[in-house]
Parts: sequence; structure tokens; C-alpha cells
Amino acid sequence: MFKKIEQRNINIAGQDYEYTLRRKSRAKYLRLSIEHDGGLVLTAPITYPVFLIKKFLVDRFDWIAKGLEKKKANPTILGIKHSEIEIKQYKKQARVLVGERLKYFNKHYNFKYNRVAIRNQKSRWGSCSSSKNLNFNYRLAMLPVELADYIIVHELCHLGEMNHSKHFWSLVSQTIPDHKNIQKKLKKI
Repeated sequence: MFKKIEQRNINIAGQDYEYTLRRKSRAKYLRLSIEHDGGLVLTAPITYPVFLIKKFLVDRFDWIAKGLEKKKANPTILGIKHSEIEIKQYKKQARVLVGERLKYFNKHYNFKYNRVAIRNQKSRWGSCSSSKNLNFNYRLAMLPVELADYIIVHELCHLGEMNHSKHFWSLVSQTIPDHKNIQKKLKKI
């Protein structure tokens, strides 16, 4: 999938907005989102004309203004910026937490995994690769234990099922029976 990323600016109603334009070969339509840190991201097909992109943004000015205001008023943990020293400390804490909780939950599942990495991710709490590598956001160290456990179990269960099928959720519910409510809490953080 070809991807071209550019930083752009647009003036709407006398206000300057910076946005990231991502052009993807598989994109069929325009998609606008606001990242956890308040950054605007517009995904577009490769050949989509710039003047139509600008019109799209102008037409959605109210949505953009309200969304950015909401992000400012209610910043999420994923949107908080930390110093390099803080990141290093949180990574250390997260590495201990993830190591202990993986060991604990994997006594039940007995899945095989390779590398475990603690990363500074902008939009994800964790991921599991097809190579059986587990990645976690250092911000797990800032979460209540039940939320961190849910994320760790979620990624661990992807070792048994690499999708979000009924079987996957059945695996998760073996150790996190209240996963639906925990997932709702996580979305609010």
C-alpha cells in the first residue's frame, strides 16, 4: 500500500489549522480524524485533488472546531506529552508490570510469544504481530490495574486468534469476564 504523508495548513474562518495529509492507494474516500494529541489527520486517495480536500475541510469546520475544543477540555492519557526522562521511567515501570502480568495470565493460556516491547505509541495501547511479538504502550504504567490487565490479556489472546472473532472474545472472557465494561472504561481514558 503506497502512502505519502505531508504536513499542510489551511485557513478556515480566519483560523489557521495544521493537518497531516495521508495519501493511500487503497483509500476510496476522504476520512478525517482527530488524534489523541489533538492533531488533525486527513486520509485521501492518491489522486484526489487538493482543491476538493480543502473544500472538504472547510465544509467540516464546525466538526473540527468542536472536536478540537473537546480534546483540549478532556485530554486523554494517550494525548499527554512526557519528557524523555518521564518516558524512560514509565517504560521501566511498564516493562515490570507487563512482564509480571503476562507471566500470571499466560499460566492460564500457555501461549508462546517472542519479543515483548514497550513503546511510545500515539494511538495504540498494544499490538500483537504475526511473528508473535507483543508490543505495549508505556502509558500502561499510568492505568488502573484492571485496565492494564485487560490490554495485556487482549494482546495475549491474539496469539491464539489474530482477529476479533467470537472465539477471540471467548478467550479474553476466560480471564477477564467483565471485558465489555472494562473496554468502555478504557475508551473514556
